[in-house]
Amino acid sequence: MARFTKVATPLLLIMSVSPTLADEGASGLYVPGNFGFGAGVTPDPGLYLSSAVGSYDGDIKVYIEGGTIVLNVDKRPFSTAFAALWIPETKILGGRIGLSLGSSYSFAWAHGVVTGLINAEKTVEGWGLGDTIPRAQIGWTSGAWSNTLYLTGWLPTGRYQRGFEPNTGKNRYGVNLGWGVTYTEPNTKLEFDSAIGVTFSAPNPATDYKNGEAFIWDWAVGKKFSNGLQMGVAGYAYQQLTADSGSGARLGPFKGRVFGVGPHLVYNTVLMHRPVIFNFRNYQEFDAVNRFEGNFTTFAMTLKF
Repeated sequence: MARFTKVATPLLLIMSVSPTLADEGASGLYVPGNFGFGAGVTPDPGLYLSSAVGSYDGDIKVYIEGGTIVLNVDKRPFSTAFAALWIPETKILGGRIGLSLGSSYSFAWAHGVVTGLINAEKTVEGWGLGDTIPRAQIGWTSGAWSNTLYLTGWLPTGRYQRGFEPNTGKNRYGVNLGWGVTYTEPNTKLEFDSAIGVTFSAPNPATDYKNGEAFIWDWAVGKKFSNGLQMGVAGYAYQQLTADSGSGARLGPFKGRVFGVGPHLVYNTVLMHRPVIFNFRNYQEFDAVNRFEGNFTTFAMTLKF
């Protein structure tokens, strides 16, 4: 079977499932845990189609949603995501290039106390499209090392309303600059993965809320087995670098951080004469500040054409 590793495209990351960042809505554009095994690998030429499902269960004491301050919030969103990655035969600067596009269709559920003249409990739920996520990448492999540079964008095509509503889009543009590295020890088949990135967001025009810049580190450590199975541990760290701003940032800078860690499993096989990969991850979050803290589970499948 041809070399086929994890496709580092939007997958769950397309999903606005994991409300773990700071910012308006206590969630940013980039979903931590985007990268795991194969973080630095750009795969062989071909067309890769991916689908994923993900769920989140977390809570926060206070945050701003759609311009409204909400207290004691529980969130339990569920999302389905889809993405396509094209790797052409042509190389640039000796590296393989890739272009991808993805989005999601999600169910948003949340319960909290909406503040105002009278504080009142409210439950919101509903389905909606997510934002559109294009990505360009270029990667190199030399021996046991692989490196890939990523440029990811967000287009505000998802469902959005002002207030405490079941929003599945962020209503703002953004971009992330990222770099992934993968090292596979030739003898033991132990793999070490790391991906760092910085996310920049434009203001939300509906609320005049501008999220601060954020730093994200995704990592994974695992072992490859001869039967196509790969098992290990993955995690992430998020740290907001600059303060939130704009007239809508009524909670002040609202800078924060969060960490997550959990099991990571990948299985490579062949179905209908085509390489396919199954990808499972579960993250337990901890040490959250100014953001949701909870449990995030994703399952993805990628098929090569």
